[in-house]
Amino acid sequence: MKKLFFVITGLLASAISFGQTATDDFSGKWKAEEGAIIAITKTDGRFTGLDPKGRPTLYNIRFEKNEWKGTVENHETGQKGNCEIYLEGKKLRIVAHKGIFSKTIYWVKQ
Repeated sequence: MKKLFFVITGLLASAISFGQTATDDFSGKWKAEEGAIIAITKTDGRFTGLDPKGRPTLYNIRFEKNEWKGTVENHETGQKGNCEIYLEGKKLRIVAHKGIFSKTIYWVKQ
């Protein structure tokens, strides 16, 4: 029983320490997996990411229900979907959803 208590306590502490906060700052330049540099800016509490051609790749990124949520768009394929964003040190993990499918991509801070 003591072991179970410590395991649950450890998991809860991990979740809290890696949780997202409304003060997370994604601003800056990020290198996408395909090599493009995405410039993310914050305006009125929401983030927007523009590709090198000035097209929005991330938009309407807002903190809602303890998560950063918004829309991600792949201009090469024309695909657009909802996403959650997680700041993990110098990496940005983006989990994109379209229908029943999801894809995780990582961008690296420049």
